[in-house]
This record gives sequence, structure tokens and C-alpha cells, in this order.
Amino acid sequence: MEPVEDVVARLRDQIEPLGITEQVPVLESVGRVLAEPVRAPRNVPFGPLSLFDGYALAGPIGSGERAAVVGKQFAGDPPQRLEPGTAMRIFTGALLPEGADTVIAQESVELDDGQARWLEDLAVGAGVRQTGADTRQGEILLEAGTRITAPMLGLIASTGVAEVAVSRRVRVALLTTGDELLAPGEPFSPGKIYDANGPMLEALLAAAGVEIVQRACLPDDRDEIDARLREAAEADLIITSGGVSVGEADLVRAGVESLGRIDHWRIFLKPGKPLAIGEVLGTPFLGLPGNPVSTFVTYLRFARLAIDRLAGQAEPGAWPSQPLPLVTGREGGDRPEYIRVRVRRVEADGRPGLEPYPDQNSGLLSSLAWADGLALIPPQVRLAAGDTVEFTAFKELGL
Repeated sequence: MEPVEDVVARLRDQIEPLGITEQVPVLESVGRVLAEPVRAPRNVPFGPLSLFDGYALAGPIGSGERAAVVGKQFAGDPPQRLEPGTAMRIFTGALLPEGADTVIAQESVELDDGQARWLEDLAVGAGVRQTGADTRQGEILLEAGTRITAPMLGLIASTGVAEVAVSRRVRVALLTTGDELLAPGEPFSPGKIYDANGPMLEALLAAAGVEIVQRACLPDDRDEIDARLREAAEADLIITSGGVSVGEADLVRAGVESLGRIDHWRIFLKPGKPLAIGEVLGTPFLGLPGNPVSTFVTYLRFARLAIDRLAGQAEPGAWPSQPLPLVTGREGGDRPEYIRVRVRRVEADGRPGLEPYPDQNSGLLSSLAWADGLALIPPQVRLAAGDTVEFTAFKELGL
């Protein structure tokens, strides 16, 4: 069996970025991967701004000093000229008047017949958000290969950039197979099951920002499977669930091998040991296991990597984790195992701990719906309550 790290390395070597770039409006860029660096076209802020409502003046100032208040400066107004020895009323976010370099908060000022008396000492620059404090003209805001988040969108928009160059969305063909599968909503009949893997993978792919260009639930019919695989080869990536083992009814494997190649890897991992990686008419192919939890885990560990790699992401398939203690003991098996866990507070000290789902069977979707994430249990170890393991939260993977 092959270690997870070796499979990850192979995928990175075998799958190349698409290298296809398009311009999109900034407001439509969240979830897209930058194809080029984004540089700031101007300083933000482009001039010194007041941090709060108060009075603008030339510093430094000492407690007890006075100045005449002349004029008002509102946010959005062009800067006025401040005469030496005077102060100007100013509001949050307003540009400082020319000749001013300091702002004193209104709570630290006493007014008397047009004169302001300062109630505290201030150094030059106090109360001011300086020019370029957020971004400097010409600096790189975001590197190529960055997947844009909402805060990143805000950063880009703050500089006035309206469009960014991003990689084209990865186009995925998603196929599930089996005569036993029913689409949700279809009438139930004995011997049938409702297709859960297909809808679950659709949701995962949507969260990854891909474009699903083909979606089909196929019967166990070799001719139809081959025809759909030919169509799927027009996508950037083909993902299937089920049908790639060595059983008599596993026809996807035979179809892929007739149109390309397939490497059936037995991964040193539980759940998700069987994983098919290959190509169909030159298009990368991933055959995920049929059990729902195995499908979910192998998608997160391997399909995400393939998608990120195609999109040109700088760190494809990043797997964030943190050490957290188990609340109950656990014994490792013959392979590393991702178990479904929920984070809860341990009553003894109030710190977070990991509670495993009672039944770790790979066919139980209820365990995934219950869990907050996955904990990695090393093989052939005996862990006691309080021992730490690596925990990966679903929310850290964008789920």
C-alpha cells in the first residue's frame, strides 16, 4: 500500500495547471485563483485621515494651550488650508487640512466662545491614519496563485482596481454509477438506494468554485459508460464514485482502461484505501471509492489537490491541522485512520477536546453530518484520553 504523501506527490507531478487566464470583475472574484499578482495603483489612504471626530491642528500640543477654531472638514471633502495657530473641526475619515498633522479627540477639548482649550498633551501625528498606512502604491497586494477570499476582495477594491486576472474555472465531469441508484425524489423500490455521493460531491465541487460541465448517474451498462466517458474527456478533470474496483460489475474501470489508463492504488489510509488515478483520452481521471465516508475523505485529500493544481493555486490541496487532545482513549489499527470527531469542552479544565463518533463505519453519512472535522489516528498505537492528535476542521477546508 502506498503512503498518502507519495500519492499526493504523484498527483502534483502528473497534473499541470491549465494556464488559461481571464479577466473578471473584482466583485465576482471570490473563490477564483489569481493568474497574475495584484499591485496597488495608489496609496490607501491616499492622504492623512482623521481617526475620529475632533480638531485638526499642527502638533505637538500641550495641555492647557488654546487655539481659535476656524472651519470644518468633512469626510469626502477636498482638504482646506489651515492657518498657523488655528484649529479646524474635523470628522472621522476626513482628510487633514493642509498645514495640520495632528488630531485631538473632541472629548479632550473644551470650547469657549470660538476658542478650544486642549485637555491633554499630544505628539505630532496623534489621531491620524497616515498616507499609505494600509497599502503603498506599487506594492504587491496578492501573489499569483492566491485563492481570493472576501477580505482579499475588499483589499483589492479599496485600491480602486476593478478587474483582476484569474485562472479559468476548472471544468469537472462528475459521474456516479450503479443500477441500484435513485435520484432524490424518485419513487423508492426494494433493492434500490438513493444516490448520496453524487449530490455530496456536487456540493463539495461548488464550494471549490469549479464548473460542473457534465453530471450523470449511470447504469451498469458498458456501452453507455464508455460513451459518457468520451464526453467527459472534454472537461479538465473527470471524477467518478464507485465502479473502479475489480468486481464483475465495476465497469468504469474497464471503460477507463479502454480509453486511456488507470492506476489502481491501494492507499495506506482508512477510510479510502481504493483510489483510481489515471486519464481518459488525455484528461486526468480520479475514481473515488463508493462508500460515502471514503468518498468524502478521498475527495478532501486528493480531488481538492487535483482541482487546486489545475487552477494554479500556490499551495494545492493544503491540509490545515492543529493538535488537540482526545476525550476518550483510542487504539490505532493497521493503517492511519481519519476518524470523525466533534470538538467539545472538557469539563475538568474547560479546554477543547475531540469526541469521536461512536461508530466509525465508512458507510455512515450520519457521522459526517454530526462531525466538526477529522482526526488522524496513527497506526498501531494505544492512545489515552488527553493524548493529542492532528485535527482538521471542516470549516478550515471551506466547508
